[in-house]
Amino acid sequence: MLFPIVLASIGVNKEEDGVWSTPVLWTTFIVVAVIPFLYEAIQLAVWGRTLGKRQVGLRVVLADPAGDALPITTAVYRAAINNLGYMLGIFLFLLLGVKVWSFFIFLMFVAAAGVFMAYAWSVWDRPLFQSIHDRYAGTVVVDDRAEWS
Repeated sequence: MLFPIVLASIGVNKEEDGVWSTPVLWTTFIVVAVIPFLYEAIQLAVWGRTLGKRQVGLRVVLADPAGDALPITTAVYRAAINNLGYMLGIFLFLLLGVKVWSFFIFLMFVAAAGVFMAYAWSVWDRPLFQSIHDRYAGTVVVDDRAEWS
């Protein structure tokens, strides 16, 4: 979510020798989307939680059947939506904004707002408080510290 803020501070330069050359765009996509995808997919497939979730006592499980551990395919699917899927729109409009027409940068910020809404969805979602990527993957994040009846 910090990427649009960083872009706003750096600016967009459409010249070939500018800040946003094609190799820089690809490297940024790999660092911002692909590496976090691999990290999350491996962590969820092996342990059902990332290091951050482990620190705060959270775990990702299947919604149906409730509480079952994630199969590898579900862990990869959830991580793909969460990291690659959300970033594709942002990077598509960044690429178009840098290479074609600067107006597309505005649409990149609209896509970033959509990503924020996908995460914020869990605030008002009932009864499982799922974000969009959890809904599509059929998962739910549970608190291991809570007492469940």
